[in-house]
Amino acid sequence: MINFIIKTGDKVYDISELVTKISFQETLNEGCSKLEFTYIKKELDIKNGSIVRFIYNSVGIFQGRVFKISRGRDQEISVTAYDQLRYCKAKDTLFLKEDTASTLTHKMCNYFHLTKGTIAEAGFVLPVGVQEDKTWLDIIYSAISDTLKAKGKWYVLRDEFGKITLREIGDLKLNLILGDASLCYDYKYEKSIDDEFYNMIKLVTVDEEAKKSNVEVVKDDKSIYTYGFLQYFEKVDKNYSSAQVKKMADSLLGLYNREAESVSLECLGNTKIRVGTSFDGYIKDIGLNKRLIVKSVTHQFLPHHTMSLEVMI
Repeated sequence: MINFIIKTGDKVYDISELVTKISFQETLNEGCSKLEFTYIKKELDIKNGSIVRFIYNSVGIFQGRVFKISRGRDQEISVTAYDQLRYCKAKDTLFLKEDTASTLTHKMCNYFHLTKGTIAEAGFVLPVGVQEDKTWLDIIYSAISDTLKAKGKWYVLRDEFGKITLREIGDLKLNLILGDASLCYDYKYEKSIDDEFYNMIKLVTVDEEAKKSNVEVVKDDKSIYTYGFLQYFEKVDKNYSSAQVKKMADSLLGLYNREAESVSLECLGNTKIRVGTSFDGYIKDIGLNKRLIVKSVTHQFLPHHTMSLEVMI
């Protein structure tokens, strides 16, 4: 059952019977989610800035604001709305001191007057420094990436029906199987060393004031023999200790020294599938029987609920 509400100014409209297409799309830690829909105009004229609330089978799917409206000669009007994270594309300069991905998320919500939901404690304190001329989102995504490298814990920043959340991906496991004879009706599988595969990690710390540098290298000789020499290089903040840099290098080798496997699935819809959630995937033809993490998902709700998702193994 579809419940589609629009608030324009002080007026609230239920357009559930007027909507002809609905698509909800989001990608893991790549900005805001997007809701695209078309509706038959009749007496309602939706304006940019209008608030959109979409509920499907009693589950809150999306709450955000209209950012784009397009129309032609017919009576159908196409609308694009984004969630609260759209406002966090603004650039700024931030001074980091005893900050984590969690404290930065709180600061972002406070600065943009965004409604907060569950914000998990990331637990990794970022080096003191200045982040200049970067978007708030990029600063937080960088903090999430640094936390993954240092602690091996991965977080997802997302808007959950009008509330900004930061959740550890390990806490988002679903008791769900997708694959053969279970909701999935088509798939595409890829295995590659062409992107994000590295068997040598080289991290360099440069202290320009002291005019010295430190190089940390970890590698897998067996992998180099099998696949060739594929190096990852990164310049690391000088405030990291040698032990932290070594741990980061080991973590990166663990993350990247394996063939990247990706699967795209076409499935019947399930509202529990959001970016960052994981489920058990089973496809006999490719020998897949693993837990998969949702990297991106597009839900289509009319005429039937289906979903296209890209997952990471």
